[in-house]
Amino acid sequence: VSVTASTVFDQIEYLCNALYPVFRYLITLAADAHHYYLDDTTHRILEQKSIIKTGRDGKARERTGVYASGVIATITDDHDIVLFQTNIGHAGEFIDDILSQRTVDLPSPVLMSDALPCNQPSKAAVHTSLCNSHARRQFYDVHSHFPEEVEWVIEEYGKIWQHETTATEQALSAQARCEYHQTHSLPVMQSIRQWGQTHLDNDTVEQNSGLGKAITYLNKHFDGLTAFCHVPGAQLDNNKMENQLKLVIRDRKNAMFRKTQTGADIGDVVTSLIATCAEAGTNVFDYFIHLQREHENVKSNPEQYLPWDFKPPLPD
Repeated sequence: VSVTASTVFDQIEYLCNALYPVFRYLITLAADAHHYYLDDTTHRILEQKSIIKTGRDGKARERTGVYASGVIATITDDHDIVLFQTNIGHAGEFIDDILSQRTVDLPSPVLMSDALPCNQPSKAAVHTSLCNSHARRQFYDVHSHFPEEVEWVIEEYGKIWQHETTATEQALSAQARCEYHQTHSLPVMQSIRQWGQTHLDNDTVEQNSGLGKAITYLNKHFDGLTAFCHVPGAQLDNNKMENQLKLVIRDRKNAMFRKTQTGADIGDVVTSLIATCAEAGTNVFDYFIHLQREHENVKSNPEQYLPWDFKPPLPD
């Protein structure tokens, strides 16, 4: 049956209206999370015009770049909330919006992201941890040019993920896991850094070469890359967020763009609830039907309709 685009949009908007109270409540919960994964990817909104935004340096600039930012916030009882925002703005601005609602006097959360300055928060203190998959990829990408050198680095880096697997299998607490990595993984990271610095000092690797840039990246961000060895709860990589962003990327490849900012906002609400349900192991289809049937109560009491609390109705 042929259905017009306007009819499809109307139905999705009705769905979004039913989901929105829960979405807003999830943002409130996410503000008090103890750990965040953060990343973004480019997107496109056809009717979006350039806007003037004040940067972190206090200067107003014209900006046109549209990004879809994603956050995974881990809250009490280790429930994961997945949130998306598509607009002219980077992931750092998205996490700033979330952290601006954070309860005062809570301990600083841990934030896992890549090393781009625009993806770092500017309005709240966090324990910064950086993605080791990004650092490893810097070496892997030049493997064909420096096979012997890179092979050793990849092999050494592999030991760290093996240690992480061991810690997971042993179900270590955050503190015990941190101490385990400090004993077993930190020496590996230090040996990679020392190996790279020795090459640069001896001029056996050109600093501006691909391998030299990979070594420099590791040296520059070493503290953030080794946060999992010093900060309880800090993670090894940002793969979990990058996997969630595949939802956005697949949608972007299929639909190619959003038409308006309103359409982008509606897509973000629906996609956020789909991803959060998936993390909670909740049947998205049943959950969305339930929220639409109970939409009046959902508006008044969104805290009673969280994805991980949903129980499918018994069959008649």
